[in-house]
Amino acid sequence: MAIIFFILILTASIIVAIISKRRAGAQNIKDYLTASRSFGSIFIFFLGIGETYSIGMMTAFPGGIYHSGYPFASWFLSYVLLAYPVGYFLTPRIWQLARNTNAATVPDIFRKVFNSRALEITVAFNIIFFMIPWATIQFSGLTLVLSGLNIVSSRWLLMLTAGGIVFLYIAISGIRASAYVSVMKDLLVLFIIGTIVMALLRTDNPATLFQIGTDELHNTGITGRQESFAMSTMFFQAIGMPIFPLSCAYLMTARSARTVMRAQIFMPLYMVVFPFMMLIAFYAKYHHLALTSPNDAFIETVKTLLPPAMIGIVAGGAALSALVVLSGTCLVIGSLVARNLVPGLPEKHQKTTSQMVIMFYIVVSMVLATMVPTLVSHLYNMTYFGVTQLLPCFLLAILSVRVRPRALCAGIILGDALGCGLYLSGIDTLGINPGLIGLVANTAIVFLTGNCQRPQKVRHHAEQEYIVIEENWTDRPLSTSSGS
Repeated sequence: MAIIFFILILTASIIVAIISKRRAGAQNIKDYLTASRSFGSIFIFFLGIGETYSIGMMTAFPGGIYHSGYPFASWFLSYVLLAYPVGYFLTPRIWQLARNTNAATVPDIFRKVFNSRALEITVAFNIIFFMIPWATIQFSGLTLVLSGLNIVSSRWLLMLTAGGIVFLYIAISGIRASAYVSVMKDLLVLFIIGTIVMALLRTDNPATLFQIGTDELHNTGITGRQESFAMSTMFFQAIGMPIFPLSCAYLMTARSARTVMRAQIFMPLYMVVFPFMMLIAFYAKYHHLALTSPNDAFIETVKTLLPPAMIGIVAGGAALSALVVLSGTCLVIGSLVARNLVPGLPEKHQKTTSQMVIMFYIVVSMVLATMVPTLVSHLYNMTYFGVTQLLPCFLLAILSVRVRPRALCAGIILGDALGCGLYLSGIDTLGINPGLIGLVANTAIVFLTGNCQRPQKVRHHAEQEYIVIEENWTDRPLSTSSGS
């Protein structure tokens, strides 16, 4: 019975993706990557929360609560809540930058604002490297949940099926398929969590379950270094979350800056499920469920509380949680290679090239998910270390401050190297997040070297080089009297 419901949900998601194609405009790279900037606040809201309603919410979050209790919850919930005020002011301006430069990717923005091919390549490689583990983690989490729920026995069969469905989403209508399936997925996740909690409340008092975390906190306490790391990480990830590459790809689909702003106002509503996920983790601990690892807290609770038919629905929701994030990540990686790394690729070939890159990326992610979990874990931890180093570029572009592109490139490289180096070497940073140390060094390099003897030509091109044409996606240089 469970497998029937699981297959029905995956089939329904493919039908939803096909329906999304009917709303597509001309099948060009503009519509494929940004849906012709046509999405309203509802789609932006669902896309925005789609990244967090991922497979990690069903494995890593309750696992963290099971293992560490309230300190983990306070860190996670705090940085996400802090990110929304930052995003309210920052994301509409990022959308405006993308609109003004007619950009489809983050490197597009910086190439045109700062008139630098070197910066474009640096940013593209930065994003690709630090997004490598994102798809791999989705595959790993998906196999963990579905094998734990006894839905699929073969790990490779599961990953091949998931990879095929992701590629099908992307081939059907690009970002539109991700948006439509994301709505289906989020509504399904809300239903699943609500059903689990209703079953849980029939047997347990929530006050009793939450008291477990309170008792553990009183017994263990928090050291000064732990507090320092938690506070610095909250700040660092709160400023990094709005500029996360997947978030930027989603907000570029909005029809206006006001649309982005309205969606940001309601973003905190999605956090309603996290207290329920904490209940699930404490339930597993209170009843001493047999867990292979803390990440099994959600799986074992589901198997204990729900009938077989509902387990199939839970498995379907878990699969969609991974597949939506997978499809968005694949689109980001594919577009960066096709638009920013391959020089002079005609627009008509960018979509095909992007899909070829996506296929390769899916295969590599599946292999990594089975071969090098330790390496992937390190890369996952370092993801924010890398992508947040783009913050100075965003802020300077928004404020129209012209700096030497080589200073921005040097800042990104230094920030990446310092943050990752401190993390991997295990050097004592007195509890300060290594990525934040890298960001401070990055910012210092930019401001110490970036404004020295700014060439007039760079400033001229950055201000006037491109025209934005709504009807035509092709970038056109603006002719000037100097012939540039």
